[in-house]
Amino acid sequence: MKNTNFGRKALKVISGVIAAVTAACAIFTVSACGGEPKPPAKTLLPKLTVDGTKVVDPDGEEVFLRGINAGGLFVTEHWMTGFKYGSTPSNDYRSLTQTFIERFGEEQTKELWAEYRADWWSDTDFEICENMGINVIRLPFSYMNVDFAAVTDYSEAGKNYDFSDIDDFVERAARHGIYTILDLHGAYGSQNGQDHSGQIIENKDDVGFYSDEEMTGLTVKLWGELAKHYKDNTSVAAYDILNEPGEKAGTTTKRHWDFYDRVYDAIRAEDSGHIVIFESCWDGANLPQPSEYGWENCMYSFHHYAGDKLAGSDYMKSWSNKISEITSRNFGVPLQMGEFTNYTSLSNWNYVLSLMNGRDWHWVSWTYKVWGKMPWGVINVMGSNAQKVDAGKDSYDEIIQKFRLLKTEQAEKYAFSDGTLLESVFAKYCKPQEKRDV
Repeated sequence: MKNTNFGRKALKVISGVIAAVTAACAIFTVSACGGEPKPPAKTLLPKLTVDGTKVVDPDGEEVFLRGINAGGLFVTEHWMTGFKYGSTPSNDYRSLTQTFIERFGEEQTKELWAEYRADWWSDTDFEICENMGINVIRLPFSYMNVDFAAVTDYSEAGKNYDFSDIDDFVERAARHGIYTILDLHGAYGSQNGQDHSGQIIENKDDVGFYSDEEMTGLTVKLWGELAKHYKDNTSVAAYDILNEPGEKAGTTTKRHWDFYDRVYDAIRAEDSGHIVIFESCWDGANLPQPSEYGWENCMYSFHHYAGDKLAGSDYMKSWSNKISEITSRNFGVPLQMGEFTNYTSLSNWNYVLSLMNGRDWHWVSWTYKVWGKMPWGVINVMGSNAQKVDAGKDSYDEIIQKFRLLKTEQAEKYAFSDGTLLESVFAKYCKPQEKRDV
């Protein structure tokens, strides 16, 4: 069986030719180039679709999507992105943004977040990802990243979308030969009430997203607009409808599947070509057979955090049971582990990545970059210079300076006790491999 990540060398050659022609036209006369200089051509990777249980390229060759999450870039979580916890109402992205708006106004708030994103993730990070051999990045984002007015006023929601920041990420990733999965981590009103949705709702009973027609309607509309915008962008590998949809980490059931179906219909009304990802909280039993809803060209995604208290055979058993239970459901679609980590044990990392590769699973680890020395991230922001932001007290200039200390060039790479870099583990298992059973 031929396994491909896609032709990196061919892509680099094509991209180089495009860049050279574009640069030449920028300096030639109008008669030579046929008009005013144009912006660089968009980088488009080969289109991916589903064929049975496989993801395939336009030649029908199987592609295994193996990579990492860009956690913390668009949706902050205090534990991993350098914001002080509890001292101000800034324990989620929505509260942080509202605090910034109250203190500095909307325009400076946009400037702050632009600075944060530029420092959290730059071309250096894409280069590291490319060198690891990954071919996909899952990009968690919130409605707030594309519909800024809704941060403070839901009555203005859904009127003006701005996808430019996501466009920029997708384009820069593609230049490095890396696909992007668009992952809606935070729906309007919050689908799960967790900080990673961008809005904390303390009590499970108060998470009313699925019975709130205004919030669900806005989210369905957003996906329709996203599908319209990205339908011709083949550098987007897939649309991940909703991250961890269960309320306060609850399981997914029919009410969640019915909502998925509404989003699926909205996507398909605009775009029949992109893969759609449906997430389970947490097991195979928590998703229906695709035929029940008529879902096609789709992938099923699962998350698994076995915990750092398990060791040795117990840890391996947790993972083998998880993979076996889901695989036994015979969903007939590609399977993905959309979030996971294996903590401080190098042997567990080797076992789990070997297991998933051997069972032909697609996977994206959580996550690329974190605050502090933790195996949750390939890159660790740490050291005496890095300081956490107090959104309610720090001045605008102080926040800017603290954001600039988040740059990867000033961070460290996570290493296991024997000195092995987590980066090198990814490089080992992201390379195309022959199918093998584990």
